[in-house]
Amino acid sequence: IPKEWFYELCEAIIYQEYYNYLALREISSTRAATRKEILRRLNLAREYIDSNFLRISGIKQIAEHCNMSEYHFYRRFKEVYKKTPYQYITEHKLQLAKQMLIKKDMNVSEVARYCGFNDIFSFSKSFKSFFSVSPSALLV
Repeated sequence: IPKEWFYELCEAIIYQEYYNYLALREISSTRAATRKEILRRLNLAREYIDSNFLRISGIKQIAEHCNMSEYHFYRRFKEVYKKTPYQYITEHKLQLAKQMLIKKDMNVSEVARYCGFNDIFSFSKSFKSFFSVSPSALLV
């Protein structure tokens, strides 16, 4: 095994485990086993969001996927990831929208509709707030 590859692998594992350690510290529970189980479920929920963010109809759907109550899921997600599930989903939608606008295959209203925004105004406002540039600026 090449040393360079081995060191890169070790670094990736340490980075991931350090992230898990920090996330576990954020969960307010007395038992370590409970904290680990909550983090496991939240990671499951995050993976679900990452692969289905355009099809998610609400927080209840995600909470059911990871076997948590809606309230408990929402509270713990915000506690660990420092953002609400809605913000996390919106960020994914905005990242996709940015990629689509850079490709220039669709106009702004088509991208907004595809990414699940109700209207072009809310899309533009969210986009500009997140990227500090209007969506139409990427089409130029």
